[in-house]
Amino acid sequence: MKVAVTGGTGYVGAHTVHRLLADGHDIRLLVHPDEPVEQIPPLFGAGAARVEVLTGDIRDPAAIARLLDGCDSVLHAAGVVGTDDSRETLMWEVNTAATATLLTRAAFLGLDPIVHVASYSALFPSPDPVIGPDSPTAPGRSAYGRTKAAADRIARALQDAGAPVVITYPSSVVGPGLDGGAGITATGWAPMVEAGVAPRLRGGMAMIDVRDVADVHAAAMRPGRGPRRYLCGGELIEFNELIDVLERASGRHIRRIPLAPSIFRGAGRVADAVGRFLPVGAGFSYEAAWLLTAAAPTDDSRTLSELGLTWRPVRDALAASVDDPKQAVPQ
Repeated sequence: MKVAVTGGTGYVGAHTVHRLLADGHDIRLLVHPDEPVEQIPPLFGAGAARVEVLTGDIRDPAAIARLLDGCDSVLHAAGVVGTDDSRETLMWEVNTAATATLLTRAAFLGLDPIVHVASYSALFPSPDPVIGPDSPTAPGRSAYGRTKAAADRIARALQDAGAPVVITYPSSVVGPGLDGGAGITATGWAPMVEAGVAPRLRGGMAMIDVRDVADVHAAAMRPGRGPRRYLCGGELIEFNELIDVLERASGRHIRRIPLAPSIFRGAGRVADAVGRFLPVGAGFSYEAAWLLTAAAPTDDSRTLSELGLTWRPVRDALAASVDDPKQAVPQ
């Protein structure tokens, strides 16, 4: 198929485009005017010849119309990702308003499937002890959570109307990016590894290998199957074990300081307040602290059974996220 893609040069999006190209699809990629297009061919290697680059701002409805014109399906992975509220206005413009425009126009044009990359944050916190694909949309505790939740309600409304919208819900995604960079999850623990100090607290984090998320999107790129929702939760890793993995992978001793969850969340609130005026690391906020201290496991059974997938060992991807040239993601 000819697949329209937004966010295709981002962390998850680039891995997904790589998989779509491997499956034989042709790609039309929307790229922001400020993004250097000369970096795109090296990102996708031999498959770059089948990537058509369209320059435009996703907030511009005309750019969305040009992107979708003549395509068979769409993967919408663009979004402003962050755990603080400093870019809330931009998040509403991109994560919610632009998503609404793109999904509704794609449905009007009859594209199939319409794959929308949502987030575990759109379902957290949940009244369900185990978060599943049919868990209710949450109100959101941060700008990112609120804007992704609003987009999720729009996507579900289109599903209820019969549009072939496929929603995926990745948890914390780990593993190196195609360009050697890391996702926002890794930016949260990078200061702990560098400083050699981390809290010791009760909690954990649902994590998944970035290549597994790309595999889900590639497997979902099949027309005629109607609206669907897929959890990409991976595995819930206990926080102290997470630090153990980072310690081994980095080769650095990380001292643990016991910390009550309430104090950790309070520190997140302080980071949010300071972040409105001063640059604060993108990986730590009240939402990040809440996710770590109150994370719920996920039920990925529908994803794995319907798409015929198995998850890679997430601890390997976690270790490979450490900025260490000796580490590599296993194939």
